[in-house]
Amino acid sequence: MSKLITIAVDAMGGDNSPLKIINGLNLHCKNAKNVFYKIFGDAENIEKIIPKTLPSKCFELVHTKNEVKGTDSPLSGAKKGKDTSMWLAVESVKKKESDIVVSAGNTGALFVIAKLNLKMIENIDKPALSGLWPNKNGTSIVLDLGANIECSEKNLVDFCLMGSALFKSIFPEQNPKAALLNIGSEEIKGTEIIKNTYKTLNNQKNKLYNFEGYIEG
Repeated sequence: MSKLITIAVDAMGGDNSPLKIINGLNLHCKNAKNVFYKIFGDAENIEKIIPKTLPSKCFELVHTKNEVKGTDSPLSGAKKGKDTSMWLAVESVKKKESDIVVSAGNTGALFVIAKLNLKMIENIDKPALSGLWPNKNGTSIVLDLGANIECSEKNLVDFCLMGSALFKSIFPEQNPKAALLNIGSEEIKGTEIIKNTYKTLNNQKNKLYNFEGYIEG
């Protein structure tokens, strides 16, 4: 039997919440096995919209009226207190009450709150946003998608490591290949940071990941 996975959910994050969040959980529950949801938010409002198709044994409501707004700055969102739905959801992972946290809310605040509670992976300096992009042969994972304005050579190398690890966890039967998105496929193109990162990754070829060079974009 597979291990029960507990997902902490910030039900108050994002537009049209908590309705769209609960609808998403209901859809996910129909296609998932061994999943339990810890839902953080205004219980009075959430209880009114929970569909009958979402079994009560699959979720737990943790009540709080405080929430991080989309208009809050990352710092002000984190300073709203430890009783916001976002903070409590992240904290449940810290306390090992949940395995993962999901929020459609304020991305900047989520990064700050997660960093305060969960810290960073050892030797990783910056977090990164990732996304799934379709390609001719399947799916690519692209990062960073906006979390960082400036990145060092080390940051870009770290992103290759994190992206490769994420790809392998989502597609365990495939071997990840890493590449740098650049203004051209020639080695001489790009900023000094990009060119130096290319050299570093190329020197480490086949050690940590399969580096394929530049992808033009």
